Amino acid sequence: MNFLTSLVKQIKLPKVIKRIILIILIHILTFVLHLSWKPEKFANQEPLLNIYNQPLVACGDSSMSSGSWDTEGKCSELDGGVHQICIKNISESTPKFSQKTGQSDWSNQRGKDNHCVCLGAWSLYQAQEKNTDTDDKKVLKCDAIPKAALTEKYVSKFSEGWNKWNGLELKDQIKNGVEALVDNCYPVADPQNAEELKKNYCKFAQKIPVLQESNTYSNLCES
Repeated sequence: MNFLTSLVKQIKLPKVIKRIILIILIHILTFVLHLSWKPEKFANQEPLLNIYNQPLVACGDSSMSSGSWDTEGKCSELDGGVHQICIKNISESTPKFSQKTGQSDWSNQRGKDNHCVCLGAWSLYQAQEKNTDTDDKKVLKCDAIPKAALTEKYVSKFSEGWNKWNGLELKDQIKNGVEALVDNCYPVADPQNAEELKKNYCKFAQKIPVLQESNTYSNLCES
């Protein structure tokens, strides 16, 4: 900015004209800087893969209203967001999901549509539903969940990690959330997919001490 001011001063024109020129140059510079700015992105380092190390599929389709997914219907969050867990038919599969996680009653208004949610809300909901009749329901569209959801970077997205959510957090809820995700998605017909998920989960859980206290970790990673 000082450079532009010095440059304009050297021009032999009336002060009013110089001031107008300076203002125009400042606006041009601001516009150029705005065009060159890119937001921080939170995404897989490799091409978009799901938790089975297969190409990520869409969570939603053209028949559904927007569910926090990208223009391709995927829970990719390439723009730096955090909604990477795809719930099928959220209003029926996880009743009162948004209310129970400290939000408005939007989830019950989704009809039969899917929705991408964040790990914090998913974990809190699972912690609340543990040992209920909905505890073992298969509610996730697993091939629509990006591999990045099982990474230390995603779990520690915020300074407190996903154990904090809307001030309603429960003790070690992250363990309930990740355990429920894997329990939903591990029993698959394709043994190769099961093995890839097992590898991704175990590699990830080895970096998160609280996850090593779960039955899922004992069964998959210590057997």
